[in-house]
Amino acid sequence: MLVKAVLLIVIGAMIGWITNYIAIKMLFRPYKEINLGIFKIQGLIPKRRHEIGLSLADTIQKELISMADVTERLSNANIEVGMERVIDDILEKKLATEITTKFPMMAMFLNESTLNKIKEIIKNSIMENKDQIIEMLFETLEKNVDFKEIIVEKVDAFSLEELERITFSLAKKELKHIEVVGAILGGLIGVAQFFITVLI
Repeated sequence: MLVKAVLLIVIGAMIGWITNYIAIKMLFRPYKEINLGIFKIQGLIPKRRHEIGLSLADTIQKELISMADVTERLSNANIEVGMERVIDDILEKKLATEITTKFPMMAMFLNESTLNKIKEIIKNSIMENKDQIIEMLFETLEKNVDFKEIIVEKVDAFSLEELERITFSLAKKELKHIEVVGAILGGLIGVAQFFITVLI
């Protein structure tokens, strides 16, 4: 009776552990669909990767981040200061060279004072229209940047081997607990089977 009880418990625990181990592995394996005639087999994530990407993208776009969030952050980022710095830098490096290259006759009239006045005129003209420039930038971002499309493309292109490695490295302890729980439940089922066979 004792041997029978031990066997039932051990076999139940092994079945529970192996079942959960296979179930965990089948999250990713096999990567490619295998046709067994009667049915086809493929890992859950490889099989539904595109759907997972769509669902993930929808959740991120609706609940976490959208282009409206990005443009709002940008509008609060004091872009004007950055624009002024870039304009000053470009004019300092390029203006004198461009004028003398394209209008050689002007070089004799081009002194530091004149150059500074031209720089100021150009800079003021741009900065007076900064709101229109920033608005155009935001509109272009909103029209051309689709977070959902980008996320789906990235998920579809992501290596399944790498995704599996990352998942199992991050959740190693938790997945091992699932295997152990399977073994414990299998063992308890073995105990129940033993008592049922004794009572019958």
